[in-house]
Amino acid sequence: MRTAAAPAAAALLALAACSGGVGDGRRPVKIQVTSVYGGDSLDSYECAAVQLTAVATFSGEGEDTFEAVSERSTWTSNDTGVAIVSNGDIPIPGATGLYYAQGTVIVLRPGSATITADYAGLRAQYGISATSIGDLSITPALTRMAPETSQKFKLETTTAESSVALDLTSVAAWSVVTAGAPVGISGSTLQALTGPVDTPFVLEASLPLCGRAIRRELQLGPLRELQLSYEQAPGVVLPLGYSEYVGILGLFEDASAPPQELAAQVTGELLEGDEAGYSESADTAGRLIKPLQADEPLRFRYTLESAGLSVDTRPIEARDLDLMALRLSTDDAELELRDSLQAQAHGLFSDGIERPIRHDLSWSSRDTSVATVGAGIEGGKITATSLEGDTVIDAAANDLSGLDAEIAVHTYRKRPE
Repeated sequence: MRTAAAPAAAALLALAACSGGVGDGRRPVKIQVTSVYGGDSLDSYECAAVQLTAVATFSGEGEDTFEAVSERSTWTSNDTGVAIVSNGDIPIPGATGLYYAQGTVIVLRPGSATITADYAGLRAQYGISATSIGDLSITPALTRMAPETSQKFKLETTTAESSVALDLTSVAAWSVVTAGAPVGISGSTLQALTGPVDTPFVLEASLPLCGRAIRRELQLGPLRELQLSYEQAPGVVLPLGYSEYVGILGLFEDASAPPQELAAQVTGELLEGDEAGYSESADTAGRLIKPLQADEPLRFRYTLESAGLSVDTRPIEARDLDLMALRLSTDDAELELRDSLQAQAHGLFSDGIERPIRHDLSWSSRDTSVATVGAGIEGGKITATSLEGDTVIDAAANDLSGLDAEIAVHTYRKRPE
């Protein structure tokens, strides 16, 4: 099948969102089915859920207009053994009373299927080709959780044709299958109770529509300490306007258990420095600290109150330094659809020291329908969003240096052999 460019699909969906239709006396003359990936077909994989959109072209006086008509279309699949499509009537596994939106395709097994949308006597089709998936995995690979903490899990897999990790978290039904387990569950997030510890329970992620499931045995376990890690080298001051990333892990008394990321669950206390002298943000793994004043050392204490554990940071100090050069870890990238790359950025400053600075650059994509890029804590994380295309990722310093750099990105439907 011919594949249209993803930017064209994005433009069509944008037009459909703001155009008029039948209400102003126009009549539908054409219908098109597309997805966020563009084109009229998609290489997918078993157990995936793909949202399709039907867009009608309306004709009348003046220019043609476009309108999304997915909810008013009748959707069918020519092979329901390979893929089924929702007309608002397919229940979402594990979500009582909720149903997949009209036009959502659920792939049941490897093969090919043609999805058809019928609207006002008009018809359009979209092709789905699905490959088999490999083993399922639940991440992170924890065997223990600290009491009174929460943990969000993901369900991932790969296909026989690609090593790109595929996220099936949102299409899975999550449950704790052990009666009386010391945890609560909401979606894929577990909330640990106070105990008992050292009592095994089982977390299950199932894909009931395609008959796959995986289980993970866990226990609550006491922590022995909190451990910090730093992005910047020890003893090196920060340039003013740049950040330190502090990772926070909980280490268990059971030394064989993988550590648990706890940065978003600890409370922070400023031990040294001015309360107005910094900014801070957090993700699950760490805290991003940016001093706002020069020569004013900052030091923090992070506490996990439920475990009665605390840990103090080393002093974090900034100084007025000029950025002299900017270097990215790569100047080109080739990514398969859904793949990601973490680009690194380093700055050479007027004291002759090169430092990691990816969190503090202005990152942007010249075409987000081809690839997106993260900012702040996720600065430099590039993700392919199109079947095939080219764009450029720009990274610019947020100071008077005027320095910038770029990464040329090409995305593939499937990486060539």
